[in-house]
Amino acid sequence: MSDEQRIEETASAIEDLLYMEAIRLEGEKVLLSPKFELVAANVKESMKLQADDKSDVMKLMYYSLLIYMNEYLKMPKALTMAFGNDMENHRENMESGTLVTTYVAVLSEIWSQNKPQKT
Repeated sequence: MSDEQRIEETASAIEDLLYMEAIRLEGEKVLLSPKFELVAANVKESMKLQADDKSDVMKLMYYSLLIYMNEYLKMPKALTMAFGNDMENHRENMESGTLVTTYVAVLSEIWSQNKPQKT
C-alpha cells in the first residue's frame, strides 16, 4: 500500500470516527469524545490493561469501539458480538476488518497522544 493510500485510509477513518462521534476536534487537536473516553476508561479498568503497552492500547480501543457501537450507536448486542467474533476469526478476509483496524489505529494514536485525565 502506498503512502498516499494510507493517508486516504486514515483521513477516511477520521471522518468516520467524527461522524460516529467517537472523536472530536478541539481547535487543531483531535480528541476522544467524552462518551468514548468514558467507555475506554471503563474497559481499561475492567480488563486491567496497561495504558502504555501498544498491544494493550490496541485491544483497549478495539473493545471500546465495539462497546461504543452497542451503547451509543445502538447497534444490537447480538450483532455487535457476532461482528466482534467474526472480526477476531476472519479479520484478514473481511473488508470491514481493514476499516476497523484503521479505526483502532487512529483511536490508539489519539489515546496515546492525549492521555486521558480520568483513568
